[in-house]
Amino acid sequence: MGIEGNSPTTLVQVTVQADWTDVVAEALRLNSTGSFWVSCYKRGSPSVHGAAKVSVVGDKQAQFSGRDGIVLEAISNYSFKVQIPEYDNIEVEVYGTGRKTSIAKIACMDVSPEGALFVTGSEDGILRLGESATGRVTKELKGHVQYVNTCKFFPSGQVILSGGGDFLLKVWSVLDGSCPVTMKGHVKAVTDTAIIDRGRNILSSSSDGTVKLWEVASGATIRTLMHGNDKVNAIAVDTWATPLESKIPVDTREIGTEGKLVIAASNDGHIYGLDVRASEEAFQKRSFNQAPVRSCAYSAQHSLVATGTSEGVVEVFDIRKFDQVLSRHQRGTAGVSSLLFSEAKDAAGETPHLIVGCDDSGLYETKAAGDPAIQLRREYVGFDLDGPCHARLVAGGPALTAITKDGGLLRYSGNLGARETTA
Repeated sequence: MGIEGNSPTTLVQVTVQADWTDVVAEALRLNSTGSFWVSCYKRGSPSVHGAAKVSVVGDKQAQFSGRDGIVLEAISNYSFKVQIPEYDNIEVEVYGTGRKTSIAKIACMDVSPEGALFVTGSEDGILRLGESATGRVTKELKGHVQYVNTCKFFPSGQVILSGGGDFLLKVWSVLDGSCPVTMKGHVKAVTDTAIIDRGRNILSSSSDGTVKLWEVASGATIRTLMHGNDKVNAIAVDTWATPLESKIPVDTREIGTEGKLVIAASNDGHIYGLDVRASEEAFQKRSFNQAPVRSCAYSAQHSLVATGTSEGVVEVFDIRKFDQVLSRHQRGTAGVSSLLFSEAKDAAGETPHLIVGCDDSGLYETKAAGDPAIQLRREYVGFDLDGPCHARLVAGGPALTAITKDGGLLRYSGNLGARETTA
């Protein structure tokens, strides 16, 4: 049963002193103690401003203790569990790592399929390719004449797709940095891209309100799937079990479009489902309060779609019953800039978790994405940055890499909080 008319479930937010991982590192280095603040917020409830103490026990192991309304338990040297008696003893894991890089004004990023490489796109129009483990930039890819909004690795990991404010899509070689293909067809900024199968066809969205299907080899538009009245902010593509019957001839340039559904997040407050092969709208639905939809994620494996709005509301629905909302939550008022389904599941093993990046640099993970009683599972903290946060799972997870606008490249290890930093 859906929760269509319900207000969003309010999630707890846990914030930690920006340099808390430095406090821990100093305590470990000197075999001493240190302290930092931990604050907890929940709309409609009093805020809790606690203090944490870190000490060293055994063989360089950090031990955490809390006071002033919080209880702490160590998970690793750079992660801990916080219990908040004021909020019905809710428990939240807090993970920290990350250093700022020298890359300025990052607008988008991706991680290669095996996790070894990252690519970022910036407001200066330059894509920067580098090593995930160190943060070292190895190549600069220059060709866009305005800001880069989207960049993605192809499944091979040897090719990158980008789109920007110059209305262009570009294909780049990871090996030599060349740009063999430039695609022209949008009349406003490219906002997002999606790659179909191995990448002979790709999809793009734009501020011009369209979603287009392209042949990569020729750089030609195959057709336009959507002509909207407002800009399309994000798209996500995957398979679906009930494709529409196509009424148009098969284009010989199409590879792998059969049985594909693309989710389009529109600034007009609608979420659209578009059958790629049939080139028809499968469904449309409104967001909560009809707020602009900023981001979306689609997992065919779990038949789930997640959407995030400019007001910070995240909704999850089952693609087989798209008229019903399974869960709806809100942690704050900052817009939702990034959504990811993780392979972690709830206790019943049925529903993946959801990783949410926000315009205020917040990054958190929920339990059981489709559960109406959705709860905060984990906060990713330890930095003091500004601007939208975008995250990617490394090699399918659990390691996570994220970026924020002012130059932060943050790597969270899958080894339960083991410290990995980029300088």
